[in-house]
Amino acid sequence: MTLRLPFLALTVAAALPLVAQNPTSSAPSAPATPPGGRPADALVTLKFDTAYTGHTPFTARGTSAGGFSVAQAGAEIAVPLPPIGSDIFPIVSLEYRRYALDLDAGTPLPDRLHSLSTAFTVFTKLDANWSLLASVSPGVRNAGSTFSSKGFGGGALAIASRKFTPEFGAGFGFVYDSLSKGTGRILPVATFNWQPHPAWRVTLGFPRTGVIYTASKTLDVEFTAEADFGSFYVQDDPLPGGRNKPALNRTRLEYQALRVGPALAWRASPTLSARASVGAVPLLRADYHQRNYRATADRAAAYVSAALEWKF
Repeated sequence: MTLRLPFLALTVAAALPLVAQNPTSSAPSAPATPPGGRPADALVTLKFDTAYTGHTPFTARGTSAGGFSVAQAGAEIAVPLPPIGSDIFPIVSLEYRRYALDLDAGTPLPDRLHSLSTAFTVFTKLDANWSLLASVSPGVRNAGSTFSSKGFGGGALAIASRKFTPEFGAGFGFVYDSLSKGTGRILPVATFNWQPHPAWRVTLGFPRTGVIYTASKTLDVEFTAEADFGSFYVQDDPLPGGRNKPALNRTRLEYQALRVGPALAWRASPTLSARASVGAVPLLRADYHQRNYRATADRAAAYVSAALEWKF
């Protein structure tokens, strides 16, 4: 699962310091703009991704709480709009995500989570060294097979980034989630990006830390650790009458995970790219913060993921 702010916003936010020092990056920059239109090199982006997290048992309040595996999929389209003035570049996006949980008996979790959200994102260069990205993303996030107004919420993200040297930059900001009632309601975001060699990049921070090696013009080899989290409204108790647990209806579920592993990123062309990763999830938990009830994985789970991005 991923943060319910659009994938594009977080990806661009993490890349901003490197954008400032590497103008050939694919993240938004300040290209020449034809009169009355969007930037000449700004393209519509369509992204599909899927992942599978293997089975792991859970414990809650010191006793067994079942276990599960999860298959997930998502799609997002992002459309750049005409610039505002000469230096503010807006993007609108729409994202749908779905998670199917294969539950053991006695697991206090819904068997389905899904979300539908839109976002408005702006990027601007404040000066030669500073840049800013901000995004708001209203949407609905529910457990079960349907959406309801109870799952409506809003997210916000703001990142200010600075280039300190040609090889080093940093970004600082926050992520806000109105549906969350626990630690996920407002989170700091920080990235430190260092390029010690043209073929090597190091990113340290939240939500992603990693090392990236550019093996060729078309292939990157990565090793990353990334946070994976979100909040959903739960209308019906997924385990009514279960022992050693409170009622879990009409509340909110917060999912928190950490993924660690290698990945390959392939650029088939300037407009088509793909990424595949495998690894482990050493931290995985589901928190009903309002009911003081948290289920935590007893051991690490394996995961595999794939993503495809097309610009046109």
